[in-house]
Amino acid sequence: MSRFHRWLLKTARTIHVYLTLFGLTLILFFAVTGFMLNHTEWFLPDDAKLEKQTRKESRELPRDKLPGGKLPAPNPETGEATGDEKLAVVEALRKEFDIRGEMSSFGFVKDDNDKYQIKVEFKRAGGETTATIDVESAKTDVAFVYQGWAMVMTDLHRGNRGNLSNEVKRTGRVWSFVIDATCFVMLIISATGLVMWWSLKSRGKWGAALFLLGTAVSVAAYYWFVP
Repeated sequence: MSRFHRWLLKTARTIHVYLTLFGLTLILFFAVTGFMLNHTEWFLPDDAKLEKQTRKESRELPRDKLPGGKLPAPNPETGEATGDEKLAVVEALRKEFDIRGEMSSFGFVKDDNDKYQIKVEFKRAGGETTATIDVESAKTDVAFVYQGWAMVMTDLHRGNRGNLSNEVKRTGRVWSFVIDATCFVMLIISATGLVMWWSLKSRGKWGAALFLLGTAVSVAAYYWFVP
């Protein structure tokens, strides 16, 4: 065995062992939540349960922190509020109602009496919050929907429920980096494991046969059984 071969094997073994220990919790987490996503009917709540998990609060939103001491009205040209106005309303809602999560939408709607209301939606892992504010009276109705621990875990697995629809990230940017890092860790663990297998004297036909068998089973399952 050459010096380079010995160095490669020692390095691969060290990286494989310690990187596996470092990422073990996240690897197990994504394994469990991947199973949960594949069987959502077992773990995730249906619409009837979600209705029971909705909590509502209603009171006037303090206007002392808002620009000019009043709620914004839609701009005649754009039909929207300015960035500063949106920020002030969102921060007032967070402080008064202890709302968490990222703001996913902010807009003006009209009620049954043709009066303007501000509707603000927030989303977070396992839940979402909708606030409806009467522009004139500042009366605010807030609905908190908590979808349960299972939804929190599966949201953490997905990171962003609606990448293709540009939906707001429920878990934030930092957790998105954690997901990317976990994928990178798993790639390195796989690569170093392959190096260690290749160095074994007994690797021969059995190791290659198992690798090819696993690949063939995966491809066959996709080709013949996935609609």
